[in-house]
Amino acid sequence: MNDRFIDGNVVVLYAIYKSSSTQVGLPDYILRRVRMCLDIYRIIIRSKPDKNKTAIYLVTNLDSIRNIKDELQNAGIGEDSIMVDTNSKNLRQTCDGINRFVKDRINPPKIYFVGSVWQRKSFDSIVPRKLKGYVVQFEGALDSRSVVEIDNENALDAPKKGIQFYKKQAKDKAANLLLNILFQNNRKSGR
Repeated sequence: MNDRFIDGNVVVLYAIYKSSSTQVGLPDYILRRVRMCLDIYRIIIRSKPDKNKTAIYLVTNLDSIRNIKDELQNAGIGEDSIMVDTNSKNLRQTCDGINRFVKDRINPPKIYFVGSVWQRKSFDSIVPRKLKGYVVQFEGALDSRSVVEIDNENALDAPKKGIQFYKKQAKDKAANLLLNILFQNNRKSGR
């Protein structure tokens, strides 16, 4: 992280989901994320000196904007505190959108990411690279969907194997070879 002073807070509510034609309202797992977002927002408002510089960055599909915004506004969050992103389709694109949202600030905000608990692995592989220089905290809401549904949605954010992956793999292989040679020599000399 840079030496810059953290100023303000952004709570990212990651609420992308596939709605069905028979569904009325928000699914339970999205409502859990909304509740967690509201809990974090309330904690910030009660405890941080920069509480007035707190924004909700809502990432969702076009069909859900009104329902989610209603939930947030019914809880007392003003419309001017809610930034909506309907262009992002996965976590990588969300990080790009957050970068555009906060890059013009003199001092970076603290970022709270509210998603599902199963997104932690994707979060850990994508966010440190995409939001380098920012303090980002993951908050996972419970998700009681089936494993198949979660795996299908998780495929959108599957970690890409970039140069860092292959460097780490090469280092691990070299370390294993060295350890094998050392222990093999110890075994031969110890007999």
